Amino acid sequence: MERLQRIKTSHRLSGAFANMPARVLPADSKLHFELEILSPEIMRNIDEIDVKYVRDDHRMDDGSIARLTPDRELLWQKVPCSVSGNILTFDLDFNGEHEHWIGISVLEGDKEYREDFYFYTLEKDLLKYNVFKGSVHTHSTGSDGNYPPEFVPAYMRQAGYDFTALTDHACYEPSLQAIEAMKKFDSGLEVYHGEEAENYGFGITHILSLGSSASISKWEYDPESDFSARVEKIQNELKDYPEHDAKYTAQFEAITSKIRELGGLSVYCHPYWKQNARYAATELMTDIILRRGNFDALELGNFTVPRMALLNAKVMEAIREYLFRKPFIGSSDWHGRPSQKATVDYTIIFADSAEFPDFAEAVRAERCVAVGGQNDEFPFGPYRLVKYAQFLMEHYFKQIHDPLCAEQGELILKALNGDMSVLPAIAELKEKIAEKQAEFFGRGTK
Repeated sequence: MERLQRIKTSHRLSGAFANMPARVLPADSKLHFELEILSPEIMRNIDEIDVKYVRDDHRMDDGSIARLTPDRELLWQKVPCSVSGNILTFDLDFNGEHEHWIGISVLEGDKEYREDFYFYTLEKDLLKYNVFKGSVHTHSTGSDGNYPPEFVPAYMRQAGYDFTALTDHACYEPSLQAIEAMKKFDSGLEVYHGEEAENYGFGITHILSLGSSASISKWEYDPESDFSARVEKIQNELKDYPEHDAKYTAQFEAITSKIRELGGLSVYCHPYWKQNARYAATELMTDIILRRGNFDALELGNFTVPRMALLNAKVMEAIREYLFRKPFIGSSDWHGRPSQKATVDYTIIFADSAEFPDFAEAVRAERCVAVGGQNDEFPFGPYRLVKYAQFLMEHYFKQIHDPLCAEQGELILKALNGDMSVLPAIAELKEKIAEKQAEFFGRGTK
């Protein structure tokens, strides 16, 4: 308590220590810390050094409760430590799947100098996967976007993304242009085939086709295709519903079945979007689509909180009523408009890589978190993954990953505008991103 009474001002340090272990570790890790002290403030007050620990459930490293007294004197666990030269040594047990906090501080008179460190421990089933983020709903001048197809992936990289897809309305070719353009750069950004399909001639429901080997819209509008036959067959299954709802639900499911045949992943996007001041799809139609579940994932976010709120409310009802379960993905529906942020709505996946097969497998297995919002990021998904994602959003993506991606994205835009001298720097940033990822997750470098 005497220490707390002495502190009048607290100064946060950054980079005060070297040799810090990886930030993501196996559950039940026994860690031996040998930290090199780099801070002169720490070294000149080494006799006042204090190491404290607590994990996110307010437990000490042996599992006992950290909150012991009303006066907060024992709020955190005081960790025994020793200093030899400029090496600080201590030991901790990181038990269970939790976020862990370590605070290292010294007192200089009534001033406190401190640096805090955050770790996360995971069970093996989740620890084995890498972590990536991206947005898979974007538009170019191929439909109603503001930028040419080859520029859109560069803007997505600038927003901090590892993967993206160009999904122009009823148009598959722009995504091929985007993929081809990115082949010039050794960036590490994965760009998927994509297209935004919709009901025949009306646009009542929209479906993202991701990773499909051919255009869905060309098949849908081809009079020689089996689109109409598929719709008729499905509509017969829905004969107890009003004709309007049955017809357009059948068209929706005909499209998603074709996406599956072409090796793609289908996403029901923005179910509660408005057209002429009304919801484009009837509430009954949305209910039928959700109840039947003939699609792979639901889009959350889409740059509008009202849509997100309604979808979340509907899904909560569906879970209670009939145990609905579909993965959420977050995406921005980015058009490059001045008022639209590219950085808020996205998907975090836990996968071996950001390549499309691994992305699709992670989404289908519900190893993904949708992040949506307008001015702030709000993650949705399974509790365990959201908890881990919040740690990553704060300590990995925001602080380490995204600034490097933003720098690389700016260089790619320069190259697209004719400055090819930046190509080596683009490749160097790819390596730097990989190195920082390996350091953070303790995977080593290849």
